[in-house]
Amino acid sequence: MKGQYHGGSDKWLHINQLVCDQQIGMLALQETHLTKTEEDAINDTFHHRLHVLSSLDPTSPNAKGVAIVINKQLTNSKNIRTFDIIPGRALLARIPWHKESHLNILNVYAPNDSTSNETFWTELLSKVQGLPKPDIILGDFNLVEDALDRLPPHLDAHAATEALAQLRASLRLTDGWRVENPDSTAFTFSQSRAQGGRQSRIDHIYTNENVLLFSNEWKIEPSGIHTDHQLISARVSNHRMPYIGRGRWSLPLFILNDKEVADDILTLGRGLQQSLDSIQSPQNCSTMNNPQTIFKAFKDEVITKCWSAAKKAIPRIQQKMNTIKANLKTVLADDSLSEEERQYVSFEL
Repeated sequence: MKGQYHGGSDKWLHINQLVCDQQIGMLALQETHLTKTEEDAINDTFHHRLHVLSSLDPTSPNAKGVAIVINKQLTNSKNIRTFDIIPGRALLARIPWHKESHLNILNVYAPNDSTSNETFWTELLSKVQGLPKPDIILGDFNLVEDALDRLPPHLDAHAATEALAQLRASLRLTDGWRVENPDSTAFTFSQSRAQGGRQSRIDHIYTNENVLLFSNEWKIEPSGIHTDHQLISARVSNHRMPYIGRGRWSLPLFILNDKEVADDILTLGRGLQQSLDSIQSPQNCSTMNNPQTIFKAFKDEVITKCWSAAKKAIPRIQQKMNTIKANLKTVLADDSLSEEERQYVSFEL
């Protein structure tokens, strides 16, 4: 996050919108810099939707910091136990999930320096002993285990990667995105061109085998929040949960910016007003012609027009996004291009 504000704008307003729009049940954040007072203020402001659990290093209040955001509309926010394992660096939450089961989520923000990074994983392995065993570890690892996860490709310090490997082996955790995308190249962090344009996949979600079996929709995509990291996500299901369908249709908000649709709705609204005016007296009403039936017909026509416009617009938008993603994948996999060319082109995409 790089703190709460950017250009005077409160990032938590965007986080609230992100959680709502993308139906995120739990969101792990790093570099939050949240004091207890600020955490309480956020929970008060968004008390209908969000519940924030955070950890801050009191010796460095303006650095580090991790937080777990619970979407109260989708996830149980009561009776959660937290374990502040390494203040500002590692926060474990034991969250009631389904019936008697729990989901143990460990949010981490590892140091960037390779020596400190190694020490962090070693200390974390020692401190999780005796605590609820994490089902998921996720966050900014500031580390990759494969040279292909960096551009230009290179291995990270062996001691640090070995320390992480020992932690993963002890907890029996797997890189879910890599399992789902064994032959793909994608990055979660990008430097600006002025900084050198380097890219890497240093943000991870590691899960145990039980969680991995019932997870899908692994994604790396822009977050919509001012940050140089991408949003990584996965859908995790409880195998005991019943199947839930797609739910009711809702209006895509971008349709409201379509002038043609807006003009059509205004025209329908004027017609609605005229029809209502024509039956103001009770003797002009009937079971087939009354304010309720007229208003329902108006809503049905509006929904039909919006649905038709969305049906035309969404494929165009999706096609453009798919083209960009396909071009990015092709560029990253093209060995005929130099590393500098791949960095430049992928950054522009």
